[in-house]
Amino acid sequence: MNILITAPSLNPSLNVSGVASVVKTIIQENKNHCYYHYLLGRPDKAMNKVFWLVQLVKQLVFFPFLLKLNKIDMVHQNLPFDPKGVLRESIINFWCRLLDIPVVLHVHGGVFMTQGTKSTFFQKLSRTLFQKASCVIVLSEIEREVLKEKFSYLNATVLPNSIDSSVYKSDRSIQKKDKPNLLYLGRIEKNKGINELIEALKKLKQAFVFRFVLCGTGPLVEHVTRECSSFLGHDFEYKGIVSGEAKINIIKESNIFLLPSYFEGLPMALLETMAAGVVPIVTNVGSMQYIIEHGTNGLHVEKQNSDDLYEKLISVLQAPKLCETLSFNAAKTVAEHYDVSNYVIKLNEIYDSVFA
Repeated sequence: MNILITAPSLNPSLNVSGVASVVKTIIQENKNHCYYHYLLGRPDKAMNKVFWLVQLVKQLVFFPFLLKLNKIDMVHQNLPFDPKGVLRESIINFWCRLLDIPVVLHVHGGVFMTQGTKSTFFQKLSRTLFQKASCVIVLSEIEREVLKEKFSYLNATVLPNSIDSSVYKSDRSIQKKDKPNLLYLGRIEKNKGINELIEALKKLKQAFVFRFVLCGTGPLVEHVTRECSSFLGHDFEYKGIVSGEAKINIIKESNIFLLPSYFEGLPMALLETMAAGVVPIVTNVGSMQYIIEHGTNGLHVEKQNSDDLYEKLISVLQAPKLCETLSFNAAKTVAEHYDVSNYVIKLNEIYDSVFA
């Protein structure tokens, strides 16, 4: 089957995106179908707004021609559930209805998933988007309940993100470091809790010696690198955008993964780090609250609370046995429940149900 799948650039040097990571995994691992990636979404690199608007209009206008040219049987839409995502994907959805091509709508968290929307316009547009799709995929039972309660959509199918867990498997027992490695991997922006992270690390510096490794890019990258360099010195390292073997090695060398986001879907970086036995300390938002069992395979931290993040870091760093238990259980969780082999089987079952 020919499937057109929408996503931002799959090149991590151009775009740091969880959606792109999911789509790249689908294309690489699902050999049952022929995928055509359709570029939608703004790159991380700053660009002229007028030029970007022209590019976006071209993407949306030429979309139906690509469907016909490649004899597309189905469209797999990937929706960051926020205002821009809903507007953009509604146009794509309209073209598909006009050409009578079925749509699988894959929702990847976002501000509407965690906070809903008071806008009547976006409420109606979102409901239409869900109702007109042949199938709607969400990342967890929690997100399915959100669609029921806030958008009156009852039929979402749960399909958690996944990875090839064997790639990240690491023997934590042989890791002996003078300083624990703390890792942040993702977009460097306010909504990821990056300011609270900096404040917590400043306080932690007074009590512990540690290294902090920052990976990714975003609007706050210069501010964060400047701040961290000022109080951590040589114990801070900015790696920029990482991928492939470089990313895998950085993850395997880390002890604690930090993601105090304000809202999330189910981050690929969380699965990747957990698979390597890196202890996650994350906010209890989105699907992260579904995968992390506090005190068993990671720790939850209060949103927008740098003091709580500091306390959770202290609790792990002062208790090596707790850290070992969390590490073991984190890797076990991903290997048993979030491995890509099961994911592909379930995704193909969803595709088949559309034509049943």
